[in-house]
Amino acid sequence: MTVETPLSQQLGQRGYLSFNLHTSQTWRDGANAKSLDQLLVGLPGLADCKLTCGKESVNIIFEWSKGKYDRGFLVNLTHLPGPAKYQLIFTWDGNKGRCDGYLNGVPMNLPGTRYAPWKIAGHADQITLGNGPNRVSDVQVHATYIPPGEIPERVPKTLSGKYKALLGYYRPAAAINLRNRRGALLYSNPLSNKTDVSKWILEGPGQLTFPGKVMKLQTQKTGTFSGPGHFVLWCPVTFPNRFIADWQFKPVSRTGLAIIFFAARGANGDDIFNPRLPRRDGIFSQYTHGAIVSYHFSYFANLPLFQSGRPSSNLRKNNHFYLTGVGPVAVAPGAKGFQKLRIIKDGRHIQLLVNGKVSLDWIDDHPVRFGRPYGSGKIGLRQMAGTVGEYRDFKVWAMKSRK
Repeated sequence: MTVETPLSQQLGQRGYLSFNLHTSQTWRDGANAKSLDQLLVGLPGLADCKLTCGKESVNIIFEWSKGKYDRGFLVNLTHLPGPAKYQLIFTWDGNKGRCDGYLNGVPMNLPGTRYAPWKIAGHADQITLGNGPNRVSDVQVHATYIPPGEIPERVPKTLSGKYKALLGYYRPAAAINLRNRRGALLYSNPLSNKTDVSKWILEGPGQLTFPGKVMKLQTQKTGTFSGPGHFVLWCPVTFPNRFIADWQFKPVSRTGLAIIFFAARGANGDDIFNPRLPRRDGIFSQYTHGAIVSYHFSYFANLPLFQSGRPSSNLRKNNHFYLTGVGPVAVAPGAKGFQKLRIIKDGRHIQLLVNGKVSLDWIDDHPVRFGRPYGSGKIGLRQMAGTVGEYRDFKVWAMKSRK
């Protein structure tokens, strides 16, 4: 049963909530994920904090009663170890455009993330502790915003920084050694004019222009993050199971989502452009839960509706949308100039590098949890509506097997 307790002071425009979470087990995503949707702490009329688990990811959620994830949190994790103890902190001040979250003192969004000041709808006069397999203790609530510099003194030393890798805060493995393994150049395109991409296939309302001999992508018409206007631009070449792909990307908009699909094929092994497959027009579910399979990296992600200042780059496996790996943020909001990106797909071993540094490293060797590994397939560039990005110098090499 839930437990409701009156608050000594009303919470609304500003506030602070902290508590300890005691997980009863390790929660994991994947094919055999246990379903969970547990209210941890509620502030009725104002906000709720939940822990959910499903096949696609494990989620820590802080959502406003009116406004949902807007300026709140939807934190995606591959797993949450247990039995274990964590400290969660959420603190906000609508007048200052701040809503910050911490897991064991580790920020759940990029430090410095801010919003335009806003009026927080609703207020709370009581607190609710939910019922479920995971336990909550040591709840603290008050009507004050706590700035980042004061957070460390509120985190127990035994928990400070613990499990930070769950949020992408870690140094991944060294880059795969390419010495004597780079094969033939399979494809090269400067992406400098319309002719360069005349054979590429656009799905959805993308607009391609070429200012300064670079390819600029954006939605043809004004759109919103929750509505239509997303698109995918596919390279027409099928690439092998082992390859090295380089391209350069510059975020023109501060907010948005840019990802790259690779190893994309029909779910039954067909080419993705087989006319027997359902038509696609840029809607995300057609790629993540539809008739094609792929991996995708989200390397630029700053989504004001629910993941503003996300601190990680993510790797997902479609068509089940499994979150398989997280790493340090690849391209940060406001990044200046072109960022050099590289995907190395060495069979099951996959890496994303940004400016020569590994941002994510993962080996697809979990067949029970995530299914069989994917091999050859197409590469596609995707942007969510509202995103503006520039691209240049797309190249793909074959990669030799280890001897």
